[in-house]
Amino acid sequence: MFSSGDVAGLVLVYAYVSLVISLAAWVRKCRPDFDYRKLIHILVGNIVFIWWVFDDRWTMGLLAALPFVFLLLMMTPMSPIKRFSGSFLDEATGQGHGYGLVYYAVSWTILAIALFDNRMVGGIAIAAMSFGDGIGGLLGKRYGRKKLYRNKSYIGTMSVFLGTTLSALAIMAFYTYLGGYLPQLGVPDMTLMMAVATATLAGVFVAILELFSPGEYDNLIVPLGTAALLLLVGL
Repeated sequence: MFSSGDVAGLVLVYAYVSLVISLAAWVRKCRPDFDYRKLIHILVGNIVFIWWVFDDRWTMGLLAALPFVFLLLMMTPMSPIKRFSGSFLDEATGQGHGYGLVYYAVSWTILAIALFDNRMVGGIAIAAMSFGDGIGGLLGKRYGRKKLYRNKSYIGTMSVFLGTTLSALAIMAFYTYLGGYLPQLGVPDMTLMMAVATATLAGVFVAILELFSPGEYDNLIVPLGTAALLLLVGL
C-alpha cells in the first residue's frame, strides 16, 4: 500500500518529466539549432527538490526512476524494439552518446535507493550530473572555442565548476531548511563556512572528473563519484 507521500511523489515526478519533455519539444520547434537534449538533461535535475516527498526508498527508486531506464533503453541503437524510432525522445537520445540518457536514469535509480536516508548527498550528486555537467556541456559547446583537454574547453570546465558549486549550495540550503521539520531526511548540522567549503570541493572535483571522463560514461562516473567523495568527507 502506497503512502500519501509516495503517491504525491510519483504524481509530481511524472508530471514534471512530462512538462520538461513538452517544453523541450516546443524549444525544438522554435529553435531547431538548440541542444534540447541538454535542456532535458539540466531541467530533470530539479527533481532533487521533489524527491524528499517520498516515504519509501523502493517506491522512489523502482517506480519513479527505474522505468525511465527501460524506456530510454528502447531508444538506443541496440534495442530490438523500434516502436519509438523517429520519436522526440529517440532524436534526443541520438543527439548525444547512444547510452548517455540511459546511464543518466541508471544513476538516478542507484542514488535514489542507496542514498534514500541521505537525500542531500544524493541531491548534490545528481546536481553535479544535471546542472554541473549539463550546463558545462551546453555552454562549452556554444562558446568554448579554446580547448583545455581533447574536446573540452576552458569555458565548459569553468561552467561545470560553477554549476556544481552553486547548485550544491542551493541543495544544502534547501535540505537544511527541510531538515528542521523532517528529521528523517538525516540532514547534518552545517555552518555556512562548511557548506561553502563542501560545495567548492564538489565543484573542483566534478570539474576535474568531467574533464577526464569518457563522454559516454560521465553520466555514471560524475554522480556516483561525487556521492562517494561527499560520503568520504563525512557529509
